[in-house]
Amino acid sequence: MKNVLHIAILLLISVSAVSASSIPSIVELRAEYKVLQGTGFDQPSREVELYPNPVTEGRLTISASDKIVSVQILNITGKIVFNQEYDSDINFVNLELDKLEKGVYLVRIYFPGKEFRTEKIMIK
Repeated sequence: MKNVLHIAILLLISVSAVSASSIPSIVELRAEYKVLQGTGFDQPSREVELYPNPVTEGRLTISASDKIVSVQILNITGKIVFNQEYDSDINFVNLELDKLEKGVYLVRIYFPGKEFRTEKIMIK
């Protein structure tokens, strides 16, 4: 199953001139960003625990308040380096990650209803 992450960010930039008695004019630049709803960034309210983080002995444990459907681990470039699906009603998994290089990874945990939660881990 191939998933595409859609990103929608609204960037607002406003420029206004402010005058003060000692300074003829000051230009104020303000930038705001808002992530639009429904873009995949809305984290489900399910409780998730990943430990140990940082991973030091090649094993990561994931505990969740709901059924875990699958787990993916992505490297910093977005490539999936680990993918495991689960058939039974489990909410606790142990992952052997000793073959992954040291670095920062994203862990994507999928729940029923195609909801997912993304967490960051470090492997030392």
